[in-house]
Amino acid sequence: MAAHPAYPASTISTVPVDGILTGVRTWRIRCFWRWQAWRLRKAHSHEGSHCVALYDSVQALERLGYADDFRLLHRQLLRESLLLGLDSPAAFSRRLARELHGQCVMALLGAPDGSPVGYAWARCGSLAEALQHYQQVQALGHLRSDDWIEFERCAAALIGDAAVLAINGIGLASRYRKGFAPLKQLLRPLLELAARNGATRAVWWALRGSALHAMSLGFGARTMLETSRIVGFVLADTHPLTRVFAALPASGIADLLGRVAPARRPAGAPERKPPQLRAVPKARNGDAAAA
Repeated sequence: MAAHPAYPASTISTVPVDGILTGVRTWRIRCFWRWQAWRLRKAHSHEGSHCVALYDSVQALERLGYADDFRLLHRQLLRESLLLGLDSPAAFSRRLARELHGQCVMALLGAPDGSPVGYAWARCGSLAEALQHYQQVQALGHLRSDDWIEFERCAAALIGDAAVLAINGIGLASRYRKGFAPLKQLLRPLLELAARNGATRAVWWALRGSALHAMSLGFGARTMLETSRIVGFVLADTHPLTRVFAALPASGIADLLGRVAPARRPAGAPERKPPQLRAVPKARNGDAAAA
């Protein structure tokens, strides 16, 4: 779930769009997904990730010849996100070497011609390792030291010493942003990685006001830090989503998400502001007579 600044705001058309709602009661949403997982406990796996190739290192990407096309797609989506801090090709290669190491997976969604049109990658490890990697991401460079301290404090209260799934990147080409199926194909391998490695918690970042922001709240993630550009999330229990992603088709997940995800305002619509109230002096008798 991604979790990366390179995830444009128009990615998920199935989530209602009206304005991000604040103060979402995530405990009710978490109970909703637990109930759905319990309801589906005897359901068999519905579908696999037929169009997704999985990699566990940069070397595997390079060996099969997909690395350059993937980097081009990532740079294109990061430009669309309008965030500052675009990595140079060399710096991005070093970043991938850090994040695709150990218990990790990268999912690449392929077009009919074989070119990558979507990606997601994550790594299982400690919260300290995840934060160390996040602090080296150029797109998160605007965060101050106080922001990192606050994020670590809030996240550590939920995660502690437990293993965590750190989602480092999610992106989809514009022509694949209709429906939930492409995103499900990318996220399911990440959730399965967490299940195999005993990581029941996940951490990621999203653009503030984006579809991924609304979707994260809809899946019951808790906001750890919110700035004018970026929102940091922690999902305290990945088990229900792992079960739901395995048992339901993409349309079923989208329907459930549409019931609990906060709405977003339409693209280009002005942000609603509270009405400006001002005191009006009470008219005196003389003023009323003059009128």
